[in-house]
Parts: sequence; C-alpha cells; structure tokens
Amino acid sequence: MLRIERLVTEDGEPLAEEEWPNVPGARVHVVKEWVYPEDEYDEESEDGSDEPEDEDYQPAEPYQQYVPVWVVTDLAASGLRRRGGSGSSTEEGENEEEAEAQREQQRQERRRVIANNKAWASAETVRREWLTAFVARKTAPKGAEALVCEAVVTGHHSLSKAMDHRHPMLFTLLGVERPTGYYGAGHDECRKIANKASTPKAATMTTLAAVVAAWEATTGKHSWRNPSAWDARVLGALVEWGYQPSEVERILLGEEQQPTTEDASDNADDNADEASDSAA
Repeated sequence: MLRIERLVTEDGEPLAEEEWPNVPGARVHVVKEWVYPEDEYDEESEDGSDEPEDEDYQPAEPYQQYVPVWVVTDLAASGLRRRGGSGSSTEEGENEEEAEAQREQQRQERRRVIANNKAWASAETVRREWLTAFVARKTAPKGAEALVCEAVVTGHHSLSKAMDHRHPMLFTLLGVERPTGYYGAGHDECRKIANKASTPKAATMTTLAAVVAAWEATTGKHSWRNPSAWDARVLGALVEWGYQPSEVERILLGEEQQPTTEDASDNADDNADEASDSAA
C-alpha cells in the first residue's frame, strides 16, 4: 500500500486531494505516527542564536498518534506512479524496499531518542545528588586548578551566564536559599559564600564548585544529542574525581552507545505495533 499524497499521475503531477476517493483501489488507512513536541524548540536552540535560554523549559516527550491517510492497494490499477519512478514493477519494488528501510531507520532513531531522554532525566537526579556532596568538600581534588583556569581565562559561556545570574545552580547544590524578585538578587549571598572560603584550599574548592555548577546548569536532554568539548572536559574531570557516569552520559565523553536487550525487545514490540506503517 502506498500513500496517494506521495504518488503522481503519468504526467508527473500530484493528484488533487478531492480526486483521491475516485482512484481505483483507494481507501483510507489508519497509521501510527510519531509527534515530537520539542522539535521546534530544538531548531530554535540550534540556530546559533545568542538569545538567553529559558531555564524552566522542559520539552514534552515524543508520543504516537493515529492518523488517517489515503492509500492505494494496487498501484498498477490506480493509474498513478511514485514520484521520479518509471512505474515499472521492478523499480517500484526496489523503491519501496529502500523507503521501508529508511522508515525503519527513522523508527529506531525515534526509539533511541525516547529512551535516552528518559535515561538522561534519571541520570540528572543521580548526578546532582553526587554533586551536592562533591561541592561540600573541604579541599579540591587533583587537577581542579587547571579546570578552573580554563573556565575563567577562556570566559566560558556557562560560567559567564552563571555569574550574570548570581550562580543559581551553585545555590541549589549548596542548599542555600537564593532571594529573587529584584535586580542584583543574590549578590550578598554570593559574597557570603566567597568570604566563607577563608583559606587558599577552601577558596579553590569554592571556585571549582562554581565552575562545575555553572556547567551543570546548562545541561539537559539536549546534551546527549549535541555534546560539546566542554561537556567532555567537565564530565571527564568528574569521572576522574570519582563520579560513575551512566550509559547516556558517556555519550558526552565520546563513547559510542551500545544497544541493549531492552532496545531489541522494544524494537520487536514496535515492529508489531507499526506493521501498518508499510502504508507510509
């Protein structure tokens, strides 16, 4: 079965929608398709714009919905042909196999996106619990000075953003209540945190905590999809200092994600549920 919207007449012209019911062998078929509420947000976030991000934004999870589409069950009898095709049965079969292979690849990628988004949300909870204990350290671990130096000297955008907003994630990890609602809110609290670090070792640890918290504040479900060199730098340092990253977090380190038995099971289930996608 082929969607009429993807077919053309012998003259190579698309068939008017009002004519679809008159095509020999045409009927309405219901298929299951994916909807990605976050696609629009992703496009905006990847356009290179310097506009500030909405820290409270949480893209919705992709979901499936049933959609009615017009299809033909007998291409030869319909008098239509595929776009760019000659209409021969051999070529049509090859084109359909190629299209189905592409659809299957898209379905696998959709399953991966859903699974990794859920995995990231779980990993984020674990990681922030670990960071809460980490920023409470009295002294900085080995190699901390190099990370702090790189962040400060290069003026990394995550640190610049945190400084502009008075380190909201640092307050969260330290368990310090941060006032809001007026210009400069949090300035006095930041000064108290800085003054509390009265020794060189404490000052280094506090600065490291600010750098790591600034990075953490910029992470999200987009991180595993578009990991940056700074993601790898900071997470790599945390791993050296004892953090155990989850599989989805290892993507930020440049490690290739391995398929799981759960993926294979989901694949089989979805193939059964989406058998009707042969009409797509």
